[in-house]
Amino acid sequence: MTRDELIAICRRAPDFPEAKHEEFVDYITVIERRRKDGQQWVVEEAPYMSVDGRLAMANADHRRQGKKLIFHDPVVLVDTPEQLTLMVVVESELYGRRHGIATSRKQDGSPIEREHPWEIAETSALGRALAAMGYGLLPGTGLASAEDVLRAAVTGSPARLTAQQQSRLAMSFAQAQRIPPADALRALERLAQEHLGHPLSECTAQEARDLLSRARGSLRPTAQEGQPDRS
Repeated sequence: MTRDELIAICRRAPDFPEAKHEEFVDYITVIERRRKDGQQWVVEEAPYMSVDGRLAMANADHRRQGKKLIFHDPVVLVDTPEQLTLMVVVESELYGRRHGIATSRKQDGSPIEREHPWEIAETSALGRALAAMGYGLLPGTGLASAEDVLRAAVTGSPARLTAQQQSRLAMSFAQAQRIPPADALRALERLAQEHLGHPLSECTAQEARDLLSRARGSLRPTAQEGQPDRS
C-alpha cells in the first residue's frame, strides 16, 4: 500500500476541527491479513494508526483549540498471575469522557506482554480510549491500534510446527506410502502451498493432520518388496 493510498484512506475518515488524519499518515502501519477465497489464499492489507499517532493527533487538536485533554490514572480491573486488565479514562473539554480497556496476558502472551504487562495494557487501553473519540479511527479498522493487531497476531495464532515435528510428519507419511522421506517432505510442502497458501513450517497441528490425510489420498502405496501388487 503506497503513501498516496494511505492518504486517500485518511481523507475518508472524519477529521477534527484542528487535526486531519492525513497530517498523521506517517503514524500508520500497514498490516497484512491472510484469508481464504474459495480454493485460494489471498493477502489483504489493512492500515492501522499506532497509539502514539492517536496521541499526537489528539494533543494537536486540543492544543490548537486551546482546550484541555486530561488522561486519568489507569484503573486496575484484573490483576492475577495469568493476566492484567486496565481501564484508562480520557476526558476532553471538547468531546467529553471516553474509556478504553485492555489486557496483558502474563503467561501466554507475546514476549513483550510477559516482560512489560503494565506498559502494554496501559498503552493499548489509551489507544482504545482515543479511538472512541475518533482519533486514528480509519475506515474498516475498528478500535484496534497497530500495536493491538500485531500483538494479537502473535498471541492469537496457534503454535506452528517445529522442525522436529515436520520431520516426524514426513517420516510418518514416508512409512505409510513406502517412499523416501525426501519425497514425502516434498509432497507435503507442495500440498501445504496448494491448499493452505503457506509452507509446511507455518502449519498448525490441525493443518498438519489435514495435510497428512490429503497426502495419503494423493499417492497410492507401492507393493511391499517380495509381494505382488494387488492394487
